[in-house]
This record gives sequence, C-alpha cells and structure tokens, in this order.
Amino acid sequence: MNVAEIEKELKAFINKHSVQFEHLAVRETALLELGALTMATEHYRLAGYTVTVENAINGLFVAKLSSRGYPYNFSWFKCVKGDELYEIHSNLSVMGGHKDDAVYVVDVAVVVGDDKVPKAKPKQKWVALDNKALATFAEVKKLVVYPMLLAQFIGIVHEITPSKLKKLKHGPPADNHFPPSLITLGYLTATSSKALKGFAKRKFRVCVVHNFDMYLSQMRRGEASKSPFVMVQTIL
Repeated sequence: MNVAEIEKELKAFINKHSVQFEHLAVRETALLELGALTMATEHYRLAGYTVTVENAINGLFVAKLSSRGYPYNFSWFKCVKGDELYEIHSNLSVMGGHKDDAVYVVDVAVVVGDDKVPKAKPKQKWVALDNKALATFAEVKKLVVYPMLLAQFIGIVHEITPSKLKKLKHGPPADNHFPPSLITLGYLTATSSKALKGFAKRKFRVCVVHNFDMYLSQMRRGEASKSPFVMVQTIL
C-alpha cells in the first residue's frame, strides 16, 4: 500500500471542507478507514447532497479510529438534500438486527437523521445506535478479495442488516443509499468472482469495492463522476 499517496488523496479531500485531519497514518488500517469514510461522503455528494463537516475541533477533523470512545467526542459528516438528512460516522457502535442485544462496531455508518447519535454526553450512558436508524454501512479491509473474506462479510450483513440478503418484493430501492459494502485495497480473485456471481443470483443487495485507492485518486483529481458503490449484480 502506498501510504504517502493515500495520505495525499485524503488531505486533498478534507481540505475542501476547510479543515484538516487531526492525524494521518497512525496505522495503515486507520488510513484505510479514513479512505472509506471519504468515499462514503463522496457517494452522497455525487447524489446531490450537500456535505459538511460537523464537530470539527480547533479546525481539525477528529476521526474516530477505533471502537474506544464516544461519538460526540469526534467529528462526522452531515449530508442534506431537501428534507433528507443523514450523518456519516466512523467506528460507530450499532445494535444488531436480530433483537438479541448484540452490539457491533462498523467502520462507516450512515445514520438517518441528526438526533440518533448524541452530540454531547447524555445523562444515561450511550451504548449503540438503534438498528432502525442505520441506513447502511461499510467495512474496509487491507486484503485481496478471497472467498472466505466475502463469506465473513456476508455474515456481518446477516447480523446487522439481514433484510439486505432477502429479495426485494417490489421494484428497485427508492433511496440513494449505497448497499452494505466491503471496501478493499486488494483485487478480486477468480474464485471470488464466482462467489459474487452466486450473491447476485441470490439477489443479495451488497457491494464489493476493490482497488479502492484508485478511486481515491480519481476523487482528488475531480474525475470521479460515478459512485464506486454498486451492487454485485452490476459489477459482474
């Protein structure tokens, strides 16, 4: 992974919002998570949303780069179009989708509304986002896309947004959200392509973005005219 190049792409992106990242390259996985966060915001910008940085601290975008800490101590993005409003958080705790009190931390979470995640320390300890308030999410890995990685990702989708693994009853989705997504720095292997064809046949509404550093470079140069988040039925 070309760490210096990815740092350059991320700095150029965040500077558009008149802030800077608090720090970069703490570890390679954190850098990838920042990349996934910026890609998610770009998806909404391309869909016509106005994207702004919220809770910048002393002019710095303070990203949440681990499961530790509370979201109100970090920065996030707000996306607005008409009466639609969403927040994009990094490393956010989310309740599972099976009413079993399980809590999962997703790398990138898109939240419906601006009142679901506390903006200051609440009277009662905040545990996790209500599952119903999660519009979609993304996980990022510094790995080649191999079948077992895909199987692991589908397991995550099953636990958090199981409805995305069921066939839609009526027509295409009516919103602008990207599907639950796996973002990787690596390439697709031949055997992974076969697995993705199986996902498409079963009508899974998921996305796999591979070689995502190339898209970051397109973003910085202003050459990204389409979102990289497309369902597996489209990429095969």
